[in-house]
Amino acid sequence: MWSTVLLVGVIPLVLGQGQFQPAPGKFPATGDDTIAGGIFCIPLQDLGKYTANTPPGAVGSESPQGTGAVTSGSGPYPAGMTTDSGLARHTIYAPKTPPAGVSMPFISWGNGACMTDGSQYRNFLTEIASWGYVIAADGPPSGGGSGQSKVQDSRDSIDWALRGGAAKYGTIDTTKVASAGHSCGGLEAMSVAYHDPRVKLMMLFNIAIFQDEKRYLLQELKSPVAWFVGGPKDMGYLTVSYAIFSLRLRLTNSVRKGLQPSSNWLTGLPC
Repeated sequence: MWSTVLLVGVIPLVLGQGQFQPAPGKFPATGDDTIAGGIFCIPLQDLGKYTANTPPGAVGSESPQGTGAVTSGSGPYPAGMTTDSGLARHTIYAPKTPPAGVSMPFISWGNGACMTDGSQYRNFLTEIASWGYVIAADGPPSGGGSGQSKVQDSRDSIDWALRGGAAKYGTIDTTKVASAGHSCGGLEAMSVAYHDPRVKLMMLFNIAIFQDEKRYLLQELKSPVAWFVGGPKDMGYLTVSYAIFSLRLRLTNSVRKGLQPSSNWLTGLPC
C-alpha cells in the first residue's frame, strides 16, 4: 500500500517571475514556463494561499521511516542506477541486463521540489525498473545539477529515448512513454504531457493542479492520468479531488500493485 508521504522539504517550490498567466481561452503552445514545474505549477509566494486548508504533515504507521537499504528491486529484472553520457543531466534506472524478449516502456521522472538530484528516489525508481522499465530522473546522482528542473529537462529525456539513446538498456517501446513525478515533479509531468502526443500516460504522486483559474487547461491533457495520494493529510488530497472532479476520472486512495509490463503496460494503475 502506498504510504502517506510527508512533504516537508519536497513541496512544489518554484522560484522566478514572469510565469504564465492564465486567462479563459488562453492556451500556450507548450507546457514550458519560466518557473520550475511548468504551466501547472505555482510560484513560491502563492503556496500558502493554495495550501491553507491542507492539514499539517501526516504522522503515524504509514509515514516514511527512513531511506531503506539499496536493493536491485523485487521484479524479475534486477535493476540499478547509472548515468549516461548521452543524457548527462539525468540519472538512469534500468534492468542491469537488457531483458530478452521484453519491450520496455520509458518513464521521465521529476523529483519533489523539482530538485535536480536524480538519486533522490533511488529505491522507488529501482523497484519500478526491475519490472521492465527504463526511467530517466531529472538531475545527476546526488544533486550535481544546478537550480530546479524545468519542463525541458523532462522533454530532453523523452527526446533522448525516442531517438535511440536508451537502446543500450534493452528494447524500448517508443509508443509507451509516461511522464511522472512527485510533488513539483508531478506538476512538471503534467506540463510536459501538455500538447505532447508522445506522452501516453501521466503519473502524479501527492500532487495535482492547485489553481482554480488554471483548471481550464486540463481539457488539453489528452492522456490518461494516474494519481497516487496518501489520504486527507496529504498535500495532494484536496487538489487531486478537485482535478478528478474536473476530469471526471476516478481516484484510488491507496494503490500498490501491478507494475509489470503487459498489454496495458502499467497494470493496476488507475487510468
